[in-house]
Amino acid sequence: MSAQTKFAAKVADLIKQAREFGPQVRERVMTLLEEARKRIVGDISNIDPQSFQGAQMRMLAKQIDQAIAKFGTEFSDYVTGAQDESFQLGIGQIDQPLDAAGLPTPAVGGVSESALSIAQGYTADLVSGLSKDAAAKLNAAIQRAFLGGQSVPDIIAQVGRAISGNKFTGLFGPIGDRAETIALNEILRVHSIAGQARLEDLQAKIPTVKKQWLHIPASRKPRFGHIEASGQVKNVDEPFLVRQGLIGSEEELMYPRDPNGSPENTINCHCLLVPYMDESDLKPTPAQLQMMKDSGIEISIAPHSAG
Repeated sequence: MSAQTKFAAKVADLIKQAREFGPQVRERVMTLLEEARKRIVGDISNIDPQSFQGAQMRMLAKQIDQAIAKFGTEFSDYVTGAQDESFQLGIGQIDQPLDAAGLPTPAVGGVSESALSIAQGYTADLVSGLSKDAAAKLNAAIQRAFLGGQSVPDIIAQVGRAISGNKFTGLFGPIGDRAETIALNEILRVHSIAGQARLEDLQAKIPTVKKQWLHIPASRKPRFGHIEASGQVKNVDEPFLVRQGLIGSEEELMYPRDPNGSPENTINCHCLLVPYMDESDLKPTPAQLQMMKDSGIEISIAPHSAG
């Protein structure tokens, strides 16, 4: 198998892994939110609307705040841990195709984790904002329901029944959608940051390495500009040109989910940053072939076939 074939096979394997990542994140977010929903429904069930008093409402509000705060803490811990893993995966996603092609990928030297720390701090702020906003909206809606004389079953139905068909229901619908977006976007953002940093780190050893933008068909609403950009190859230090919308202007993005990009081009993006090598750069030089032959190693280069 030629170096080019091994390189392409590894990239294809990484694309498959990336497509499986979204459902895993979605499942974990749904599990955490369902636990919070059950705690809140249990607290609501303990209130008798016929003897409803302000003290009960204040106690319920406190319990809702605690349930959402617990969700926020667990959610933040999950995303932070996933970002740590994603950072390492982002580095590996650059190294693995190059390793498969027999190119040098020395131990990480210049890849700084300061960007990871900054990204995790930003994500923590997003989660904190989500939790506070969710608790306030839940409390306001539930208070209105009680004051309006709704029954406990009706109020519970409004909060949201058990998650069905991979969708959040009731008041938890927008909370779940926002939590899912934060988790997936910020975990994948770290993945791209690490990949770009690793490419910059490897340039000294592999001057011919480039980067490629690949569209992964995992988003619910694929962007035309990202499909159009798929396959685009740039030097490591150059930005990709990604169109905003169908007929919008092109935007310069160093990698998918570049924080310098517009929300339209970065939020809910599932695209991938991978290394790219010209076929000629993956072939052994005559000197390398002679050295391998002198060592008793025979090697042949198969012609590159697209697809």
